[in-house]
Amino acid sequence: MIDIEVINSPNPYLLGHHRNYGNIVLLGKSNRNNITESSCENFKVTVERDKLYIENVKPGIFYIVNGKKISGKKTIQVGDELTYRNFKFKVSHFEYSHIDPITDTEHLYKKRIQETPELEEILSLIEQEFIHLEKIKYNEK
Repeated sequence: MIDIEVINSPNPYLLGHHRNYGNIVLLGKSNRNNITESSCENFKVTVERDKLYIENVKPGIFYIVNGKKISGKKTIQVGDELTYRNFKFKVSHFEYSHIDPITDTEHLYKKRIQETPELEEILSLIEQEFIHLEKIKYNEK
């Protein structure tokens, strides 16, 4: 989970806190980003284990962390101020999500079903819907 506070932006609707429950937050011009700001190049904020990083996706783009000009990938701390042109934000909080590529998802699935049995039916319905959509996509009956 990453909680970012936008301090300054040309878009006043972006001001304030933005929480993402994953380990990656993308900021930039594209609508694919979690936070879309037309005057901002593409940046990625990631949590990897117990550390927080910022990285410019486009090489050669500089940004400012606590008044220092930076390029590439950099470790940052909660409270550090990051600036690109007139877009400024800081990370208010972060924690690493326990679900990652090495997590035993089968064991986790069984544990969640034991904790909340109705999840199994919900997940089964979702799976059936995906199968149905796949059949429609490929014109299968």
